[in-house]
Formats: sequence, C-alpha cells, structure tokens
Amino acid sequence: MGVYTIVPKLNELMKKYLFTFLTLLFATFSYSQVRTLTGKVIDASTKKAMPFVNVTVNNTQVGTATDIDGNYNLTLNPGPHTINFSFIGYQKQSEQITATQSKLNIAMVETSEQLEEAAVFPGENPAHRIIKNAVAHKDENAPENLPSFTYKTYSKFVVTLDEDSLATDTAMTNTLDSALTRGDSLDLDIIQMMEKQHLFFMETVTERSYLPPSRDNETVLANRSSGFKNPLFSLLITQLQSFSFYSDYISIAGQDFLNPITKGSTKRYFFIIEDTTYNSPTDTVYVISYRPKPNYGFQPLKGVVYINSSDWAIQSVIAEPYENDGTRIAIEQRYKPYAPHIWFPDQLSAEISFGTISLNNFKPVARARTYLKDIKVGADIKKKDVSRAQVSIDELAVTNADMILNQYRVDSISSQEQSTYTFMDSLSEAENLDKRLKILTTLATGKVPIYFIDLDIDKILSYNTYEGFRLGIGAHTNSRFSRWFKIGGYVGYGFKDEVTKYGWDSEIILHKHSNLKLLGGYQFDIFESGGVNFIAEPTLGFFADNYRRLFIPQWDETSRYFAGFTFDPLPNVHLKLLTQRENRYMVGDYWYDESNDGNFVNGFNYFEVVAAAQYVPSQKYVEGPDFGKLIFETGYPVIDLQYTRGISGVWDSEFDYDKIDLKLIHRIKKIALGVTSFELQGGTVLQDVPYSKLYTATANQINSDDFWKRSFMLADRHSFETMRFNEFMSDTYVHFMFRQDFKSLLFRRKEFSPHIELVARAMWGDLRSPDLHKNISTKTPDKGYYEAGLEFNKLISQNLVAIGIGTYYRLGPESLPSFEENFAFKITSKYSF
Repeated sequence: MGVYTIVPKLNELMKKYLFTFLTLLFATFSYSQVRTLTGKVIDASTKKAMPFVNVTVNNTQVGTATDIDGNYNLTLNPGPHTINFSFIGYQKQSEQITATQSKLNIAMVETSEQLEEAAVFPGENPAHRIIKNAVAHKDENAPENLPSFTYKTYSKFVVTLDEDSLATDTAMTNTLDSALTRGDSLDLDIIQMMEKQHLFFMETVTERSYLPPSRDNETVLANRSSGFKNPLFSLLITQLQSFSFYSDYISIAGQDFLNPITKGSTKRYFFIIEDTTYNSPTDTVYVISYRPKPNYGFQPLKGVVYINSSDWAIQSVIAEPYENDGTRIAIEQRYKPYAPHIWFPDQLSAEISFGTISLNNFKPVARARTYLKDIKVGADIKKKDVSRAQVSIDELAVTNADMILNQYRVDSISSQEQSTYTFMDSLSEAENLDKRLKILTTLATGKVPIYFIDLDIDKILSYNTYEGFRLGIGAHTNSRFSRWFKIGGYVGYGFKDEVTKYGWDSEIILHKHSNLKLLGGYQFDIFESGGVNFIAEPTLGFFADNYRRLFIPQWDETSRYFAGFTFDPLPNVHLKLLTQRENRYMVGDYWYDESNDGNFVNGFNYFEVVAAAQYVPSQKYVEGPDFGKLIFETGYPVIDLQYTRGISGVWDSEFDYDKIDLKLIHRIKKIALGVTSFELQGGTVLQDVPYSKLYTATANQINSDDFWKRSFMLADRHSFETMRFNEFMSDTYVHFMFRQDFKSLLFRRKEFSPHIELVARAMWGDLRSPDLHKNISTKTPDKGYYEAGLEFNKLISQNLVAIGIGTYYRLGPESLPSFEENFAFKITSKYSF
C-alpha cells in the first residue's frame, strides 16, 4: 500500500537520499583526511602543567585550550601547520609541524611584563559587555539550577616540595652542589627523597546525587591516604572549593570571596580582554583577566575567566584570593557542553603554596585534581535514595579502595606516587600516625586523649569574679573504651568562694546516625540565677565565646540529678527530652515569699520535664560508619524552642509552673553591606516562681560607680553592654539584637583592615508579682530598654584571635542622668577564622 502513495514523489525522494548519501560520503572521506595533534604545555621554569593555554592554528583564532593537566587535543586538516600558544603573563609561542606530526609538547616562558595598573577606554570597557552577558545568563548556566544530576569523581591530592627548587635539572644540580658545599646532609636527604616520592598522596572516588531543593549528597566510595586510614581526609577534596563558579560568593578553603561574575561586578572589578579564540565560526571564547579596583571593600579574587559566546557560559576559570598571608591558594575549573544550553564542570583543580612553612628552606605545596565522570543531567533520582548528609563515607571506602580506584583512575599512578604509599604506610605503622592524628583532632574539640579516656581541657582552669580561679580536672571515656557507652566526671575548686564543685554523667549510644542517646548524671555546681539554658544547643566547650560569664555576680548553688535522651529525627532537627530534680540555693540575701503569706525563704526544690528542639535548615554534616554524624557547617537561621513543665510533689519539689522559651538567630550576607546579624529571644513563665526560674537580662556591665572599672571588660556579642548585672527582673520578656558587620567595606589598607560593626539592641519585660521577692531589684524594662554601639574589630589579629574596641550608649526611657553612666567602652574579641 505504501508504495503507491510515494511513487509520485519518487524523484524528489531519490534526490534527497542521493544528497544525504553524498554528504555522508564526503564527510567520511574528509574525516579520513583530518588528523589529531596532541601534546602538553608546561612552564619552562617550574615544569608545572599549564591549564587553559590557548592553542590556535596558522595565526588564526581558531583552536582549543589545554585542560587542567596542560594537555590539548587539536583536530587539523592535512598538511603542515603553524601552531600558536598564548597565555596571560607568558611569551607567545609558535611552532611549525610537519604533515605527519601527531605530537607537540611546549614549554612556555614567563614574561616580566605586568598587567597595566589602569586603562582608559573611549567609551565603555569592551569587556563589560561580555561580563554583563555572562551575569545575565548566570542562572540558566549554573549547574545548581538543573532539575537533578549525578556524577562520579576521581580525585588525587599531593603534598610535595615546590618544583621551583626541585623540578628542573639545573635547579636540582645547583641545590645539590650547594648542599655538598655546605656539607648539609639533611638537604641531600630531602632532595633525594623528593626524587623518589612525595610528602603525602591521597586518592578518592566519590559519587554525588543532586536533587534540589533538599537533597545534595556526595558519598565517598573509595579513599586511600598515604600513612593514614582515616577516610575523613577525603573532606580535603570535597570542601576545598565551590563546585561551580556561579554563586555570588566563591568558597576557597573555607573562606568566601566575591565572584567577579555577579551583578554589579563591573563597578568592583577591573576587566581586560586578553585574547579571543574561535572554537567554531559561531562560537567565540573571550579570555578576560580580572582584579579588584583600587580601594575595594570586599574579599576579592584575581585571575582569568574564559567566556564562551554560546550561551555566554563560563568555559574555564582561574581564580585566587587577591591578598594572601603567605599561603597562596589558586583554583581552576573547566566546563564542557553536556547538551544544548547545558554546561557542566568536568575538571577541577587547586594548588596551595605554603609560603610561611619550610622544610630546611624547601617550600611545601599541595595540589588537588578532580575529574568528573559518568555525568547524568536530569537523572531519575528518588528522594528516599539520597542521604540528607552533605558528605557520606561508605563503610567499605577504605577496605575496597584499591579495587575501586583502579576502575576510575585517569592514568595509572606514577612511581613517585606508589613510593609515597609504600613509604608512608610503613612509617605510619612504625610511628602509629593514625593514633597521632586522632590525638590532634581530639585536641581541636577541647580534649586530650590518654589511652581510653579524654581529659576535658575546659575543666582544668577557669576564672570568674565569683569563684576566682577555679582549678580542677575532668575526663570521659572515649571510643577506645567503648563505641556505644561513655561515662565521665569532673571536680573543681574555686579559690575565692572556697567551694568544691563536682559531677558525673554517662550516655548510651543507641544509634549514631540519628544521635539517639540515653543520658543521665549528677552535678553540684553553680548556675546563673535567672539565666536561660537552651538544652538542645550543641556544647561549644573550649570554643564558647560567653565572655559575660567572667563577670556574673549572682549564682545559684545547685544540686542536680538529670536523665533523658537526645534524638535527631531529621539531620537538621535536634530534639532533647530531660527530666531533672534540682535543689537551688541563691547565693546572697535573696528571699522569696513561697506561700504568699509573708514567710520568706531561700532554698528551693524543683522537678522539671524539659522538651527542647533546635532547627537549623542549612546545617551541613558528614556521616560515617565509625563516628556517626559530624557537623562541619552550622548555617543560618538557627531556631530553638523549649518547653519546661515544673511539677510539685515529686521528690520534694515545691512548684507547679509552665515555661516557654524561644530563640532565633540569623545572618544574611550582602555584597555591598557585609554581614547582617540579628537575634530574637523571648520567654515567659505562666505562674509565680522564685528568681532562679525567672529571667534576668543578658547584661554585661558590673555594678560599679567607677567608669574605668566598668569599662575594663570584654564585650559579649550576645549581651547588653550598658546594662548592669541583675538590674532587671521579668517573668515575661523579649529582646532583639541587631549587628551590621561591614567587614572591610568602609576602611581597607593592605596591612590594616579593621571590621567596623554597628550594634543596636532592645528589650521589653514585665513582672506580675514583684512583692514576692525580697533583697533584689524587681525593676522591669516595661517601658523598653535600648542601646546602640559602634565596634572597631580586628584592630589586632594574632593567630586565631582578633582584638578590637567597642563603644556603646544607653538610650530611651531607661537612660541614666549622666553621659558617663550611659556610656560603655569595652575590649572586643572574636575568632579570626
């Protein structure tokens, strides 16, 4: 039947088939005539591979670019050709190849010419049009905006000594001669060792599944580290840099930098078109260098971005912080068109040069290379199949490492890399490096491991104005004792109050990944009268910045038994249920009319059931078979909700009451403003209770008429700096704290970049039965309490701590008669990491 319907169009159809056949035949013939030229481009001095070098043909702008390993692949027509190589900061180079030549390696020479400090364009800078187009297409090109994707990666991470002194034959000979002249055997040993191996070598295979908005997991399938068996080393690769170059801020080694490809960047960065190449007649690649304009007030980058006119997408990018403290970190990313209008990263690299560290005058350098494979965009991913953890470590990641690595290696490992494994593994076994690493990581959490116990550093020595110096000891069993059970305790003595404090606690770990634990213990210690404790918050311990605790004058001596459990139904939801019996004696002359009959007492028994929840939607964590769940990025907002029910008649308890507490902390980062932070906190007690269970404001100024005595204090970022301790009492309150950190936007010099911060705080509170309380202020901030401040932070930065100054002023209906009484001057301190 079909024959009869097409016969009238037979001639036309035959013409089409003939044309198609001839086209295919011609294409096949033409393809048989083309050839491929491959090669590698390196730095002539250091011998390092050079990524993203432009490789063009016959002095045209048609060509390609090298990958992150300096390799290129160029398709050529028959005959001899001139191959041109160009890269910013290097001399252009041209090489003639014969009609049969298939390989050409090039060593490029760095030029002494520097980029111009400024350029004046007759009209708009031509680079701005390209940058603005890239910004306009940013959302559609960002891989994070795809509906879903999966991929696998193979990564290698090497720590070695810088090739500037070791890589070239001449440099090696000179160094050897110098070492022989000095008789320096250590130099000889180092040089000979580096010829055979690296300092450290690691390989990792991961699989990432991305299903927005709530699922993004990278699972470590295999990890092998020279000398170590701890797969947590794989985080060095996964967290070293942002996955793509499209977010407003680019993360490099944990620090955020303003992306040059973002809205308004032409006002903040200086761009120059350095080169232009053509991948096809309609496909142009613009090579644009960037650096910050003078008097910048942000964390800037410098480098080169390659923008493809097809979709105005980033084809590759080189970036590094514009400033460094002696440690230089540079990243590189390459993108490939995965499908029409879809560009996806396929190679990532990073290099860290440790300029402040030396091994007998040799400088170490770390290099990371990541290759993406098996990329699937729009993959059919089931939400239930993707872990909520940002990073998961497979339980067989170490055991099956060799088998999996063999499948995914880009090239076989070199003799240097294999020797690194062999030497470091034997050294680790002899020196127990895994154990030493565990000691270092434990120290970072504020503990000192000794066999099967961990000493608690924060229990050894502390100070506050009530106890004076407090000397003690605390310890808990660790995983060497048991992976599922922990018990510990502490004892401490205050030399000013002359009272010994002590306690013990234990926990049974029922399920690590959900943080399901049973816990219980006892304490005899001091707790702030009227203080608020959100029990679902993680304990910061050694790194807590609660400076107001140094000066708190009013405490409760407390005997406390407690039992309960913790449970995380979702990774970013933390629940805690606690029952506790407390006997509290409020230090000082405070008295409470317990029966409302004029019979005042001090010393109270409470029995409470406390239910608390913390929700941190942006919290990031890693999960593994040995350690369960480890949080490595808090994220914001942080929301705490807590309900306390006091029950009388249980274990001699005396009060029935209901107490509700809420806290919200949030931080917002804006390009032109820095970081905006605010804290909203409030609570209410629905029945009459003693002062211990009411609310004292988070004041941070001692009660003294001496201005300088009041001022010689540390500021606390979550406190009222002009409010005296125990100045106000409330059974219902709410406070709001605002902070605008301009970072270095307002004032920046190369050697001096203080952070200027504006502070504003407000509070309201009320008290229904002030007559029940005796010998303590029952004043309430029912008309509102206000203060404002200006801080100059990071005036001095030393190691991890930055010091500054802050000035604050008390405003509104609770302001005091004189300027001096309303004004506060404080020392500010915060961690500089």
